[in-house]
Amino acid sequence: MRRVLFQIGPVTIYSYGVFLALAFVTGTFLARYRYSEKYKNPDIILDFVLAALIGGIIGARLFYVVGHWKDFASNPGSIFSLNMEGLVFYGGLIFGLGFALIVGALRKQRFWDVMDLAGLCIAPALAIGRIGCLLNGCCYGKPSTLPWSITFPVSTGIVGSRHPTQLYELILNLILFAILWKKRDSFLRKGTTFFLFLMGYSAIRFFVEFFREHANPKATIFFQLLSAFFFLFSAVVLLFRYRLLPPAKSGNDLL
Repeated sequence: MRRVLFQIGPVTIYSYGVFLALAFVTGTFLARYRYSEKYKNPDIILDFVLAALIGGIIGARLFYVVGHWKDFASNPGSIFSLNMEGLVFYGGLIFGLGFALIVGALRKQRFWDVMDLAGLCIAPALAIGRIGCLLNGCCYGKPSTLPWSITFPVSTGIVGSRHPTQLYELILNLILFAILWKKRDSFLRKGTTFFLFLMGYSAIRFFVEFFREHANPKATIFFQLLSAFFFLFSAVVLLFRYRLLPPAKSGNDLL
């Protein structure tokens, strides 16, 4: 674990922030490349990314605070801490995607194009972000005696060998991205990429929660229920789009 990567005079550079930035940069380059495959103006991606960044941080922090309200009730000022610890992906997804869709509407971009772009680029960004979690010593797993378990420094207060849940998510998210990227032009309905991503990530998070440790044991159940909801929601939407809507004409699926 290495929370502080290096220092430049009075400025401290934290690993979590660095890899969070790298995650957004990676997502931006992938989105720009994907957009250039189909459209003439990939520079619009910067607008989407900025909106997603702002909305994502707000939503991720909001969900974390709501889920850990007892920890903040006695010290409300800590809600606005800028150390970037204490973020929930689902909140970031909802708000980040919502902000990006608003920008897309203002720039006259199709709804499902923006959704599919997000579904294709979020998984690798999540994978990179988990490296930051590992170096930061957060999102760690339950005690484990497996050969690949990891031990954090004594100073962190994390005792014993632990499941490297950050690496579990990293590997599974990269596999999910590889599948979606390979199949990106083969889906009959627009929106499929996004909802397959959401189903895949929900399944990954549901699985990883069995091995992850939370200060509040009820958090495991909460995140698994949330993951199950998003998985079933995505499955229902895909079923509706493929089984109940009329066939798309000439590949131009506006719905």
